[in-house]
Amino acid sequence: MQKSIRSILSTLSLICMYTAVTAQAPATVKQGPSGIFIFPGKEIPSGKTLSAYKIERSEDSGKWKKIAEIKTPAGFNDFTKAVDAAKLYFPSQPIPATDKLNQLYQKAVLTGTTDSLKGMRLLFPIRVALGVMFYDTSAKKNIAYQYRVNSIISSGEVSHSSVSDTISLPFQVKFDTIKYSESSYNNTSVFIKWKSFGKNPAPLFMVYKFRYGAPVVARGKVSRYEMNDTTYYIYMDSAIINEVGKDLQFFVSPFDHFGNSGQSSQVAVITKDNFNKAVFMRNHIEFMPKLSGVQVCWHFSDPYTVKTVEIYRSEKEFAGFRKLADALSTDTSYLDQQIWPEKTYYYYLQVVAKAGRRTKQSEVMMAEVPGIVMRQKLNAPLLRQVSVVKSGVRLLIEVNDSVATNLRIYRGPKGGMVALPDFLETQNAAVIAFTDSTLAPGDKKDVFYAVRNEIPGAGISSLSEEMPVEKISDPNEVEYFYAFPSKGKIALYWDDVANRKSSYASYTLARKYGPANSRSPLMVLAEGLTNSSFIDEKSQDGNQYTYELRLADKTGNSGEKSYKVTILSTR
Repeated sequence: MQKSIRSILSTLSLICMYTAVTAQAPATVKQGPSGIFIFPGKEIPSGKTLSAYKIERSEDSGKWKKIAEIKTPAGFNDFTKAVDAAKLYFPSQPIPATDKLNQLYQKAVLTGTTDSLKGMRLLFPIRVALGVMFYDTSAKKNIAYQYRVNSIISSGEVSHSSVSDTISLPFQVKFDTIKYSESSYNNTSVFIKWKSFGKNPAPLFMVYKFRYGAPVVARGKVSRYEMNDTTYYIYMDSAIINEVGKDLQFFVSPFDHFGNSGQSSQVAVITKDNFNKAVFMRNHIEFMPKLSGVQVCWHFSDPYTVKTVEIYRSEKEFAGFRKLADALSTDTSYLDQQIWPEKTYYYYLQVVAKAGRRTKQSEVMMAEVPGIVMRQKLNAPLLRQVSVVKSGVRLLIEVNDSVATNLRIYRGPKGGMVALPDFLETQNAAVIAFTDSTLAPGDKKDVFYAVRNEIPGAGISSLSEEMPVEKISDPNEVEYFYAFPSKGKIALYWDDVANRKSSYASYTLARKYGPANSRSPLMVLAEGLTNSSFIDEKSQDGNQYTYELRLADKTGNSGEKSYKVTILSTR
């Protein structure tokens, strides 16, 4: 009985051993342009777990014949030689720098598996050099091959074996058809875009151009991206001087990761008038209540050629258009907040190319701005100061309404002001300082400003009183010093001279009871101030105060000139 049991166990052991050697998953094989790729497995034959892979080949289901025994080189120098030899078959694949390659080799030998190589395991020259890939370039066309991979351990025995499916050459890969999409060509650059539709796009591609009647590789930058079922192939390069003005011919050759090429695209003939053929597409316009503005949207058919997009506006459909703004080449929309309720505005767009030419204008788009439903009544803000500072024109605005969320600023000649693009958030502040840096020095003459409070989509106030620009000449003088009651305290604001790179570095602030000519003693509230505001929290209702501001230099010495403001403290 015991003998029978031992016999059964021995038989089961042999069956398990036979299964381990012969019943493995099929070896992975793929056709390449010059041979057949064999991928033995993830284990690196460096002696960690395996010492080698023995590869055998059978022709038309005949006998097995050994064609290679591959293993990892014992040293880094031999490994780099193997990488260089494999690189001849894969010239387009990049190889890491020597230090990085050495780290990769040491880690591979230490771990014994390709799982440790992360993205580098996809580079074929490295796989071939490590011994986890073999390229059989001796395979002939129209012969059915099978491959058997034997994993050899240190004792020389076969630990397991696997047999591939039948495979043959040649192999023709098929990708989605690539078609020319758009291009631009000027004195400085060439841009071409191709596209394909479908779910089998080419993962890799190369761009060729014709030179003296023969195709050569086009040296430039290429990129590829996908959107839904459409794949785009991009080529960009700087224009060669001796080619400027000539017709250029390009085409795309697609291929897979194994180097197999698909059908090339049709030849694209690029001329300098391509820009003039580009057009605006899918233009859209809409009044946006929550943003208190008219939003103009567009798509240009050849955006790479664009330097700027010019937006024109008029209150008449066929006349009176003036340029409203310049948008960046990357923009596809513009929000016009320089509008009045219950008005109709007309817009059109025009593109300026990098070469300086302009397209034909887009279609004219109309937007009607409705009247604002006054769900909230707002007080008009108070424009306290308009003065010239080094960086532009400084406005000091008292919000004058606790529920207003935004401020809109108007500028222009008296009686003809228009809104600026800036739409300021109040953020519950009682006073807002704003600097208009868009005016040229000569434009400050006869310019007026006004402001209004807004809650987008809920209400607007009337305009504040219009104030002209006050010209102040001395850059080392305080241009304004203002005090006003704020929530039971007194807020003080002044022009920031210390941060204009002047000789002054800080401020000293003092206070006394009564008017400026009062004999009450001055009490210093703060010294060494470097900002341009201060909140006096110790003021009392019903009292009159005079505040005095002095500038101090970098050594702390106070200037002779002082600035005074008097205010009655009230809630």
